[in-house]
Amino acid sequence: MSKILVLGCGLMGPTVARDCAESDEVARVVGCDIDPERLKKCSEFVGSPKFEAAKLDITDHEALVERMRGFDVAVNATSSRFSLSVVEAAMEAGTNVVDLSGGRYPHEGELYARVEEAGITVIPGCGVDPGLIDILSGHGMDMMDEVDEVYFACGGLPRDPEPPFDYKIVFGGKAMPIRPGKVPMILDGKLVEVDRYDALEPICVEGLKEMEAFYDGYPSSLLKLCLERGVKTFTGKTIRYAGFVKKLMFLLECGIISREPITFQGREIVPLEFFNTLIYPKVKFEEGDKDITVLKVRVKGRKGDAELCVNYDMVDYYDEEKGITSMAKTTGYTAAIVARMVARGAITEKGIKWPVRIIKGKLFDELLSSLGERGVHVTETVTKSSAL
Repeated sequence: MSKILVLGCGLMGPTVARDCAESDEVARVVGCDIDPERLKKCSEFVGSPKFEAAKLDITDHEALVERMRGFDVAVNATSSRFSLSVVEAAMEAGTNVVDLSGGRYPHEGELYARVEEAGITVIPGCGVDPGLIDILSGHGMDMMDEVDEVYFACGGLPRDPEPPFDYKIVFGGKAMPIRPGKVPMILDGKLVEVDRYDALEPICVEGLKEMEAFYDGYPSSLLKLCLERGVKTFTGKTIRYAGFVKKLMFLLECGIISREPITFQGREIVPLEFFNTLIYPKVKFEEGDKDITVLKVRVKGRKGDAELCVNYDMVDYYDEEKGITSMAKTTGYTAAIVARMVARGAITEKGIKWPVRIIKGKLFDELLSSLGERGVHVTETVTKSSAL
């Protein structure tokens, strides 16, 4: 039976810890955080004799290494800014890592060789986006000899939207994810930079307010794989309620969400930082709030003489019975399930292994069936037609 360490007991960590503590595969779970109040709430939420709360300053390298020793897997549910320091500590401690975040990881370079030489497995970007999105896209690509298109759209949203943005921060932090600028996509077979918030399209879910999807993203393991496979079109989008982008563009044109410093009453301020401080009380995910997660994946290509289109769809809701947010379910459960795969030796490859390249075959089937058992249902639709 395995021992699992959970770093961070904020919005995601408690769900990871509880899911692992409820598994017959796991003998011990330790949840770490620097905030005693978070640790107390996490202990109450997990409610298992297998669980232990431990105060830890993740910026204390020696303390982190010592805490990680002896665990089969450490699940990093802290901010992405700590990801690489967790990996450094893991190499010293000899502990495998599953990281909900992937944004700070390089996609090649000397770190890959160092992790492999350390004899540990590190699986970054193992949540919903990145994570489940990539795994589903990769599975669709594996069905095909040639892949023409990979498309996804995903968003975490309040179940009951309220002005001014019809949005709540469901993943953590105190800043809205506002990032005007360019993002990489593949169009007409070429890697290009497109404007974030461009290419608006409507997204409709029965019983919910109309939504919209727009370009969003960053250099990812899925994008890298699409380039390797010669995919002609790769587009990644974020979903929000309709009207979100129009509001952001107005603020951007006014300079209110600019990153360029300005002088105000003799002091230099960054407009975006001031805006995030001002708006946070209105977009903070409060106790009693409920959320949804909407996910869409489409992969088109050919298998032999047939044309294939594989679609994955998911609309997930706040768990009323357990009091677990949809974002924690779709993100935390994914990480917890993969962590147990690593802990029991189902994933033996050493080094940095992105989910899109490692969760395949039986592991893919296990992930989706396990998510389904936890109320997270992904629908697969495969359309096959003869090529003309």
